[in-house]
Amino acid sequence: MTEISEKDKDAGAPETVEKPVQAKSGLEEPMKEPALTSAYQSPRAGADAALQLLQETGSLHQALDPEANRRLVRRIDKHVMPLICIIWLYIDKTAISYASVTGIKESIGLEGNEFNWVASIFFFGQLAFEFPTIRLLQLFPLAKYTSVNVTLWGATLACLAACKSYAGLLACRFFLGVLEAAVVPAWVLFTSQWYTKEEQAFRVGIWFSMCGVAQMFGGFFAYGVATHVGKDPNAALRGWQIIFLFLGLFTVVMGIAFWFVMPDSPAVAGFLDKEQKGLHLERIRHNEQGIGSQTFKWAQVKEALTDTMTWLYAFWVFAANVPNSIATSFGNILVTGIGYSGEESLLLVTPLGAWEIVALIGLTYGAMKTKQRLYFCIAGHIPAIVGAILMATTERIPALIGYYTSGGIPIGWTTILGLQSSNVAGSTKKVTVACIGTIAYTVGNIISPQTFQARDAPRYLPAKISICIIYVLITIDLVVMRWVLDRRNKQRDQEKAALGNTYKPEENHEFLDLTDLQNREFRYEV
Repeated sequence: MTEISEKDKDAGAPETVEKPVQAKSGLEEPMKEPALTSAYQSPRAGADAALQLLQETGSLHQALDPEANRRLVRRIDKHVMPLICIIWLYIDKTAISYASVTGIKESIGLEGNEFNWVASIFFFGQLAFEFPTIRLLQLFPLAKYTSVNVTLWGATLACLAACKSYAGLLACRFFLGVLEAAVVPAWVLFTSQWYTKEEQAFRVGIWFSMCGVAQMFGGFFAYGVATHVGKDPNAALRGWQIIFLFLGLFTVVMGIAFWFVMPDSPAVAGFLDKEQKGLHLERIRHNEQGIGSQTFKWAQVKEALTDTMTWLYAFWVFAANVPNSIATSFGNILVTGIGYSGEESLLLVTPLGAWEIVALIGLTYGAMKTKQRLYFCIAGHIPAIVGAILMATTERIPALIGYYTSGGIPIGWTTILGLQSSNVAGSTKKVTVACIGTIAYTVGNIISPQTFQARDAPRYLPAKISICIIYVLITIDLVVMRWVLDRRNKQRDQEKAALGNTYKPEENHEFLDLTDLQNREFRYEV
């Protein structure tokens, strides 16, 4: 795409005049407002890919029939959501938890806190590659780049079955983290490309609830392996090796399928015809975001680093993932520590997944219907706080119930992902904020296993006390988030009202790859 001047002689574009429509924010850029409305608009350098697609479809501000919209959403759900959910289901870190009680410690000879480092080093790999991967996500076709990462991730997971030493485990786990660095930012981008702001929270809740499905399916699968293979002294493979091989090879198959089935963007989606692509752009026009630009903009990086919301998101993600080991690498160990056997723990962790599914889908559905994401998120945190107190102060059944109700915390993670998808505009800013969030996630998870020190076994009381404190802090963080976003919306409404009839936004400004702070038409979901 080439930049147009004030009079584009080649394209015959309408004359434009400089008009600083928004003078109230230091982060805003002066916008050009067309003096005439045209069905054709030359693409600008760095504009969103949607602007080029609009030029091809000619669908400027079409009226969108509600029934046609419902049919289109069903079509998108049918082609996009299944594969996104399946990949998220198998890009799962609980496999190492199942391995911890199916013989990996004995086979490799892990001692002391060595298992803690096997769990933590995954996130060092993720942290190391997070910045490179955000550029690669923009540079290469989104689905193709993601497919390569997912396929190699599955292959590396399968290779864990061949590890014979502590060093080998550390190396494989590190590269698993490197390859998973792209997944969360990519899923945020997919969601923002395909769904409106109102639809995004529920879709994030659906694909993130696959963690709960994985917790349930993985627990039953690991129990079957432990009882039928683990007790057979003549078995060629140990239980933990079978777990890694099965999950890894299945993920390889899904990663390859992703390459051929998942479109890189709505602009190249084979399951949509030209008219449907135009209608989809009208659907997402009020997202004020478009479908993505491959132009990397350092100004948007700077804005992401100076935006208060970036760090409110990051604090929640960091703090909430410090206790994350109770659901991932240390879940089974924690259950055995409150009085159950290793085999029993494989089954007893599965209700955590069931509660997570109910909480995520139920609360995100309620948030979608009421348009009150953060209130429903806060409501999901209350049972988790009670559960954390039960884990710290009781044993056996009450402690187990507390362990289950802590499964409500991922509603916060889905809310943050949904807010990053719908409330962060500007392609470079969006991937930067997602990257910072993922870095916060990795740092929290690096710390997480280290809170479960061997000297504190089997109750791990210091870790449980820290969980109680953290759950209260992240709930307060959500309250602050809502206050900031609501305040920004009210300020913009007041600015618009003050300008009255003199205010007129630029034609197709939604697709100029403006950030949420630059675009004063942007309104935040709360």
